[in-house]
Amino acid sequence: MKTPWLSWLLLLLAYMTYGRFLHSLEVATYVWVLSGVFAIALASILTIFWGPFRRMLLLGFQSDAGYSIMVLVLASLSVVAVVQFHLFAYILVLAAVSLLARVDTLLLDLGGLLSFLVLAGFPFLGLGIGWWLP
Repeated sequence: MKTPWLSWLLLLLAYMTYGRFLHSLEVATYVWVLSGVFAIALASILTIFWGPFRRMLLLGFQSDAGYSIMVLVLASLSVVAVVQFHLFAYILVLAAVSLLARVDTLLLDLGGLLSFLVLAGFPFLGLGIGWWLP
């Protein structure tokens, strides 16, 4: 059985870099808390709540109201991408690395709970190291 050490290392490094970014900006405590909530939410959506999330997303594409909501969300994200490019780029990288790690945990057949622990543990470790390093 091979361990997906590369994707887990990328997950750790991405969150370490994001933690350093937050630390260099000297942000308030609530931003660190929101970053932790984001990591937990992303891990939850990719593992435990994947089925309901996928059904809700696919249901959104089956109606005109769903299309309208998707367009409004994408337009809002485009504004955030233009105004806060650094933050948007970090969030995009964190989501991509989390997806890569999730694919590797699926290939290992780790199960929902263990995959959640991996996808939530490495981000918290990375944020902690990013905050702690000078």
